[in-house]
Amino acid sequence: MSITELIFLTLIGCLLVGVPIAFSLGIAAVVGVMFAGFPFIYMAQTAYTGCDVFTLMAVPGFILAGYLMQRGGISQRITDVAGELVGFLPGGLAIVTIISCMFFASVSGSGPATVAAIGSIMIPAMQKQGYSTEFSAGVSASGGTLGILIPPSNPMIIYGVVGNVSIAGLFLAGMIPGLVVGAMLSLVTFLLSRHYGFRGEEKVFSIERLFHAIKRGFWALLSPVIVLGGIYTGAFTPVEASIVAVMYAIFVGVLIYRSLNINAIYASLVETSMLSGTVLIIMGPALAFGRILTMYRIPQQIAETFSTISTNWFVVFMMINLFLILVGTFMETLAAIVLLTPIFLPVIKELGIDPIHFGILIVVTSEIGFLTPPLGVNLFVACGLTGLSLEIISRAIVPFILTLFICVVILTLIPQISTFLPALVGF
Repeated sequence: MSITELIFLTLIGCLLVGVPIAFSLGIAAVVGVMFAGFPFIYMAQTAYTGCDVFTLMAVPGFILAGYLMQRGGISQRITDVAGELVGFLPGGLAIVTIISCMFFASVSGSGPATVAAIGSIMIPAMQKQGYSTEFSAGVSASGGTLGILIPPSNPMIIYGVVGNVSIAGLFLAGMIPGLVVGAMLSLVTFLLSRHYGFRGEEKVFSIERLFHAIKRGFWALLSPVIVLGGIYTGAFTPVEASIVAVMYAIFVGVLIYRSLNINAIYASLVETSMLSGTVLIIMGPALAFGRILTMYRIPQQIAETFSTISTNWFVVFMMINLFLILVGTFMETLAAIVLLTPIFLPVIKELGIDPIHFGILIVVTSEIGFLTPPLGVNLFVACGLTGLSLEIISRAIVPFILTLFICVVILTLIPQISTFLPALVGF
């Protein structure tokens, strides 16, 4: 048995018997270290140096900002503006959910947080309007996937750190794909609503009411302008942007909307600590595993295997995309990115594909993983909000999964959608 087979059989065996992903990666890395003859201190050193990266500080910052904005009334004002904009259309409230998720995603960087923030407001509103509970849950879970595509995005930060790719460039690259995916999900929501007979709100579009909603939500709508505008203009780095987002959320929640109290801040800090700790626990062993793979030239072996199947870049890229979708169904997103980036990034570079373009595709394929059992995190959040079973919601999100897969094909075929803005700025 070759060392490659032994490492992957160890990893797969651990996962199959229920060993947590972080420990499975660590055990597989230890097997590689033993065969290489390295001292076991290599594992500790790799875990420390891998997590001792300044850019990683942006992850807990954006997570905390998302929780604070959820509890500080910002998400409610965002949905009010979206409601006045498109609420009168057939399926208006469902489309409002998608658009609100797009806005909230631009400050949270998290898929599950987006589902929780927007779904907790919009699902009851849709139910009251006569929408079926499973459709309401499906729309909220699907819209929440935009939380990791529209910048700032925690998975993009992790990919940038692991792949040594510009995070600001990735954030810029996610803008147009985020709008494309959001528009596609809105279109499917509109068509499904017409099919099921879900009506819009019983009011006509009013410029006066829209301006009033924008005025009430001015501070909420200003948050992505400050955070993303500061990054793109060079006023501050992504790490500094995450801290700006936290301070802005506290300022608006406490002094402007007066919805944020000390208990809400404490709860946000606790949830952020738990989620950030999970990320770091995964990062250490995963980076050690990735370095072992590089040491044994496993990425090169995989590249050679793909090249024997086809020399067409699109065929190879789509095979990688399908593999990423498959992995996303049973592996946590950040762990999958840390694990698979060292494997596939050399293959992508050999095909002449821009690493920033690949970063966007790895995030979009991860969106599908958020909606597919058994791991689909967004589905579990929607289950908690509605009380429905996972099986019922899983059926409701099938059209949205197909839509995301079409988006994967479009973004793969037309790389300029992802690379236009970074190239324009010089990334």
